[in-house]
Amino acid sequence: MRRLAFPFALLLAGCVSQGPFPSLAPRPGEQLAIEEPAREAPVVADDESVSAFLAARLAETQLGARAFDGLHAEAERIVARAGPDGSDSWIEAQQAISRLTVARMRTAETVANLHWLSLERAQQPTSESDLRAINAAIADVEQIAASQQARIDRLRGLSER
Repeated sequence: MRRLAFPFALLLAGCVSQGPFPSLAPRPGEQLAIEEPAREAPVVADDESVSAFLAARLAETQLGARAFDGLHAEAERIVARAGPDGSDSWIEAQQAISRLTVARMRTAETVANLHWLSLERAQQPTSESDLRAINAAIADVEQIAASQQARIDRLRGLSER
């Protein structure tokens, strides 16, 4: 094996370049700045369709919240007088909670629509005030949705005695 290694090493030595090697110093093209130039964002006017959309969604949310509140008051009374699991009054309480859950879907749908609007407007020029209005509407409606869900959860806890 050793006898073969020496001739093989000599053969490989013949493959090595004997001339001058290229410099490893940076080339002129590698010294150019590659940062993007700073660009100012274009000034975008408020879009009336955004404010109209937000106003309509917030009005729907308020209507839905009032309907939810009415159903919630009724559901509280029904759950308060519910009997043991499986009884007719317990089933009636579960149905009242289900009606509340359905009523909450109006708010959940509005949250989804507002998030859709936010994503859509993020892909096109939108004024800062429109973006702030969208985010504020999302926060408001999400707070209403969370409050409604907490009220449903509380009634569920009361019905599971």
